[in-house]
Amino acid sequence: MIVQPRFNVLLTSVGRRVSLVRFFKESLGSRGYVFAADCDSTAPGLYFADRGFLLPKVTDRNYVPVLMERCKELGIKLVVPLIDPELPVLAKAKDLFIQEGIIPLVSDYEVVMITYDKLQTAKFFDEYRIPAPRVFSLEDSGSLPEDSFPLIIKPRFGSASVGVQRCDTWEDVRFYSKKVNQPILQEFLEGEEVTIDVLCDFEGRILSTAQRKRLKVRAGEVERGITIKDELLFYFTSLIVEALRPFGAINIQCFLTPKGPFFTEINPRFGGGYPLSYYAGANFPRLIVKMLEGDLKGKGLEGFSAEYRENLVMLRYDEAVYIDKSELLD
Repeated sequence: MIVQPRFNVLLTSVGRRVSLVRFFKESLGSRGYVFAADCDSTAPGLYFADRGFLLPKVTDRNYVPVLMERCKELGIKLVVPLIDPELPVLAKAKDLFIQEGIIPLVSDYEVVMITYDKLQTAKFFDEYRIPAPRVFSLEDSGSLPEDSFPLIIKPRFGSASVGVQRCDTWEDVRFYSKKVNQPILQEFLEGEEVTIDVLCDFEGRILSTAQRKRLKVRAGEVERGITIKDELLFYFTSLIVEALRPFGAINIQCFLTPKGPFFTEINPRFGGGYPLSYYAGANFPRLIVKMLEGDLKGKGLEGFSAEYRENLVMLRYDEAVYIDKSELLD
């Protein structure tokens, strides 16, 4: 009998993403192990993987060398980054990992920077005629008329709604601009927030997608949500993916307004609310494993054929893991 090599997966900066650890373990079954890494020994996800270990912070110059060493040592074939600051770092080092037979689930560097830099994201939307709110640098905002308010001020580079504030006057803008790192201004939108989870293959084609509406948000992450199916959103999602050609899991954020959908962000990683899409039938971990094993070559979605359950509601609550201090990783 021929014994197949193990297909080991590593989730980095795992934090609280216990659900993702479980999803990958279910998808791999006996074919491989799921490892989890973080720079903080109290990250809950570390203790639900087959094995957890610590890595330097992503800002540490040794991050990539140490990550590479651990991947080789543990026979890891797939690295799944879970926070935004990791994405440019791993995208730059992507070819180094691929040469060692390790696939980072991250888009090319140019794609990552279009999504990471909110001004570049706005230019991308404008270039490809994707409906989006107007975005201004602070330097360009002086010419805005008073009736432009309310506005949103947020970091040019940021995630999880950190630093996002509503401004109703120029006094608000001046106040918050001192507290926000590299601030930019965005037209304020009123409407329902929708996140579109998308999985793309090596050629940047859609393998699976699901749409979920936010019902309640806590600290930038959806706490309660419901799956929807909107053909217009799928149409614009297809345009975005075709123009951007990302790889792996991404999430696209938009507002449903009386004037139609307006797209605000693209995040080339698993979204925090992805578990809702998973339970609705968009099983990205299983498809990722099949894709890397060569089972999905040439199989992208055509038209609005996303197969997932509509009107599935997620009601999140807190859980905890309890361990002895001696069990904390070091």
